[in-house]
Amino acid sequence: MESIPKEVFNTVKDIAENFEIVETSLAEIYNAKISNKLVQGSGFCVKIDTKGIVHEKAGENRVLIDFSLSDGEYSVPAIAHNAKSEYIENPLKEDELTEFLKILTRSQKQGKRVEVAGKFINYGKKRVFLCQKVQIDEGLKESQMTLEQFTKFKQVCNKHNITPLDLMLRDDTLWAELYAQDFLKKAVLLFCLNPLKKQDMIHVGIVSSHGEGKDHLVENVIQKLVPCRMAGSGKMATIPGLFGAMSGDDLNAIEIGLLPKMNHERVAVSEFQTWNDETFGELMNMMANGKIEMQKGALDVQRKTTLNLMFMGNPPHYYDEDKHDKKVMLDAFGQYTFQIISRLTLIFTQLSLSGGSAVEEIRNAIISSMDGDYNSEDNLEVLNIWRGFFREYFRYVSKLQPKLKSYIPRINSTYDEIEARPQFAQAFCIRTATDNRKYQEFANLVRAFARLQGDEKIGWEHLEEARDIFELSLQTLTEEFPLAAMSEGITTEMIEIYKELANKCPMADSVKELKSHVKMNNSQLDKLIRSGAIEHFESSNKFFVNLDWLEKIEGGENYV
Repeated sequence: MESIPKEVFNTVKDIAENFEIVETSLAEIYNAKISNKLVQGSGFCVKIDTKGIVHEKAGENRVLIDFSLSDGEYSVPAIAHNAKSEYIENPLKEDELTEFLKILTRSQKQGKRVEVAGKFINYGKKRVFLCQKVQIDEGLKESQMTLEQFTKFKQVCNKHNITPLDLMLRDDTLWAELYAQDFLKKAVLLFCLNPLKKQDMIHVGIVSSHGEGKDHLVENVIQKLVPCRMAGSGKMATIPGLFGAMSGDDLNAIEIGLLPKMNHERVAVSEFQTWNDETFGELMNMMANGKIEMQKGALDVQRKTTLNLMFMGNPPHYYDEDKHDKKVMLDAFGQYTFQIISRLTLIFTQLSLSGGSAVEEIRNAIISSMDGDYNSEDNLEVLNIWRGFFREYFRYVSKLQPKLKSYIPRINSTYDEIEARPQFAQAFCIRTATDNRKYQEFANLVRAFARLQGDEKIGWEHLEEARDIFELSLQTLTEEFPLAAMSEGITTEMIEIYKELANKCPMADSVKELKSHVKMNNSQLDKLIRSGAIEHFESSNKFFVNLDWLEKIEGGENYV
């Protein structure tokens, strides 16, 4: 690999040195509970209650706002008031308190982060944060990079015939701590763009073996560049925790979930195969429309969730590479596999994210990490320069609006070529003649690559990048995957059950007899009956395996 031109690195270094590291959390406030010092931080308002103060020292008609702040890691009880200072110190004027209420309500209802300042006091028998300042915090949305700095960087890159994407893909810039193939790097970089509109959302799925470094990818690449929260796995990923929950019939007591908190940002899901079907079901609207809706009684509440999702997981526990086709890996999405696939911009199913041909590179990266090579003063300084620069670069280019309309003929002709392939129809057009959602996702990829390159006009190079990575994702989906069956809620595990019954027990007199030949639960049996895989004659209580079922639903005998 050729070294980076000195002029390019020095330009990046000079620009990055002008940036401040912006970290927003409630850590400083939370850790100041014991002291009385003034502190500041930022989080989300998750609960508001407005109370009248009845006390002779407070004055007449005085009000206290009782609210809670959270950043997802720390939670802080807080108050603001307009009582006399003899009752509680540092009162606000009536108009100031009114503005407080407006900002806090906006934070709670729209998922807006707020910046607050104040100090802890004793109120009643509780230790609470007395808030003296509140304002909407857009610090992580706005780039510190100026037009002049951006233009200079682009000019230097052009001078040396290197693109911003070339720099981002290099192992000695953002990928010093992790070895990965270029397609995965590109998917991650696309994921790092801020989705400002629902049409900008980029959802990525990665299914690979255990120990492939998926969590390491988030912690040491993505989270070093952009805000990205990790969602819990299994029973820790509750619907209230992800989406929010209503308390009683009080609109102002709605607690915001993780997804609304990360509006215009990113959430990564580790071990998503441990999620239940109910959770995946609730994701459908959010992934397509960038919002969630909650109803309780007369209340109908909508929260914006315009964000990028990354699903990282492992194949089902029963998957055996020597015994099963690769299609079995997609069972990790469960009942909603087909619907999830339609909403994923990109999906990669590969046991080894390195492609299995970079053992030495991976081992060297592991040993270097264990030895602390990346933490040496020189290496860390260089790595932080690249991270600091591209952190602001991503924020800057995410707001670029390259127009697609002038390039429609070429976009359409390229997409039509892909759509005309039998594999595309097999993947996305089982229920309809076309899939407009995939067209929108493809067009978004074209624009996203233009943004990554810092270009305000769409060009052939952006279309080519989008086509290559889209086709690679399509290849993942059409390598013997039974998508027609999946569209009906039939998993590959159930197909294996069907095959075993066809061989061992094509006819049975009872459920007990069926289960004596193959291990399955009642839900799986019911779905096989509803899909026509097994015919049940109630008059005689006999069960017959439909030997033509797979051929019918897939249009060929290769799955039997």
